[in-house]
Amino acid sequence: MPISFKYKGRSFSNARSMSAAVERDLKADMERKLRQAASSAGVQISKKSDGNFAIKGSTTQMERFNNRFGK
Repeated sequence: MPISFKYKGRSFSNARSMSAAVERDLKADMERKLRQAASSAGVQISKKSDGNFAIKGSTTQMERFNNRFGK
């Protein structure tokens, strides 16, 4: 008897594909929150080719960013 999972309206019968979908959604959500915190704090953010982010701004902007993203 096959087991099926539902995640965000999609049915999964394979745990690996469901895991990949959850991981993709978590990564996109984290990137969205990071970019929102950066724009509201006034810092510049860019994504590097290795997947990391570079954040530039003054010390007060960086403190604001840290307060917003740290929550």
